[in-house]
Amino acid sequence: MTRTRWLWLVAGAGLAIFALSFVQGWIVQEREIRGEGYRFVQIFLSAWRGAAIPVTAAAAISALLVAVLAVVTALGRQAASAPLLLTSALAVGLIGASAWPVLQSGHASTVRLSAWWLLPVALALGSVMVVGSVAVIRPARRAVAGAVVLAVIAVVGGAGGRWWGLQLAEGTGRHWEVGSYQRTATGGEATATMTLTGQTYAIGDRWSGSFESSGWTVVLDDDPACPGARGTYHAHGVDEEDLRFVKVVDPCMDGARAADLEAGTWERAP
Repeated sequence: MTRTRWLWLVAGAGLAIFALSFVQGWIVQEREIRGEGYRFVQIFLSAWRGAAIPVTAAAAISALLVAVLAVVTALGRQAASAPLLLTSALAVGLIGASAWPVLQSGHASTVRLSAWWLLPVALALGSVMVVGSVAVIRPARRAVAGAVVLAVIAVVGGAGGRWWGLQLAEGTGRHWEVGSYQRTATGGEATATMTLTGQTYAIGDRWSGSFESSGWTVVLDDDPACPGARGTYHAHGVDEEDLRFVKVVDPCMDGARAADLEAGTWERAP
C-alpha cells in the first residue's frame, strides 16, 4: 500500500469517527433512584451530550485533527511528521478512556456510565489511524514510545477525569452544613435554635445527642431526654442554606422531638 493511500485511509478513519460522534450510541448512562420508590432510567449519549463531555468530545475533535493533518500531508502541503502519530495516539487514548466504565453510588441513587456499540467501532477506526500513521512516518522507536506513553496518559487521565466529574456532578445528597439554624416561633412558642457540629446536634436545652448522616438521611441518637430512642429523618435543603426535616421514624417522647424538628423550616443563622 502506497504512502498516499495510507494517508487517505487515515483521513477517512478520522472523519468517520468525527461523523459518528453525533450518533447517540457512544455511552450508555444508567441511573437507579431508590429511597421513596424505585426508578431505573437508561439513556444513550453521543460524544457531545451530558457526561460524554469533555473526554469523548475531545476524542472526536482529536480524530478530526488527525484527518486534517492527513489530508494536508496527502496534498503535499507539508511532510508527514510526528504530530500525525501523536494526535492519532491521543485520539485512541481518549476513546479508551471513554470506554472505561465509571460509577457514582450515593445513598439514594447510583449512576453508571459504560461503553455502548459505537465505542468499539471508534476504537477500531482509531487503530487504523495509528497503524496508518506509523506506515507513513516510519518513526523511530523513541517516537513510538512517546506515542504509547501519550495514549496511556490519555486513558488514565481521561478515565480518572470522567470518574471525578461524575462524583462532582452527582454530589453526596447531603443538604446540611455545620453551624447554627433557627426556626421561627409559631403558636406562641419560643424561637428554637439548632446547632450541628457534624457529629452531634443540640436544640436549645431540650434535645441533644449524636448526629449521623448518609446522603439526605440523618440519624439522631444518644439523647438524654429519651435514651434508646433512635430517630431517623430525611433532611431536605431549602433555598440552598436552609433545612427541613421529614420524619421516617422517631419514637422519642411519643413524637415530641419529631414535632419540634418538623414544625417548620430551619433557617441558617448568620
